[in-house]
Amino acid sequence: MTYASDAPPRHNKRRRYIARLLPVVIVVLAVWVIANPRERFGWCCYALTTYNTIPRPIADYQVRSDGKVRTVSKTHSISLATVEWLLESRPQVLIIGTGWDGVAKTDATIAHIEDCQVRVLKTSEAIKLFNQLKSAGSAVSIHLHSTC
Repeated sequence: MTYASDAPPRHNKRRRYIARLLPVVIVVLAVWVIANPRERFGWCCYALTTYNTIPRPIADYQVRSDGKVRTVSKTHSISLATVEWLLESRPQVLIIGTGWDGVAKTDATIAHIEDCQVRVLKTSEAIKLFNQLKSAGSAVSIHLHSTC
């Protein structure tokens, strides 16, 4: 005859499940952090931007050379007013990502910004250049259009 007190407690089963799951979660988090480094762009694709290990879906994104970050309204027309916030940090290089297919257009006035090299590229190329310049220690700012 078995009594209820002879059955293994349910909390032991839960603990074993957590003990098996915890290493998997730790490995997944470690891979995520390695693939998406701090103060750099990591895994990005159409409509998803990962910066500083944080994924941000369907958002245009700006990063200043002093490290400040913000999400901005999506637009296919990038004006000088759109990038003025980026210029406050006095970057050496301003990168504008015009979308994965390069659909967004920039005002002609942006090309003539003084004391700052301006690079207008498709988003994938803009991300690579930003990460390279940031790793090299350059003061770089970026406006990134995350779709089209």
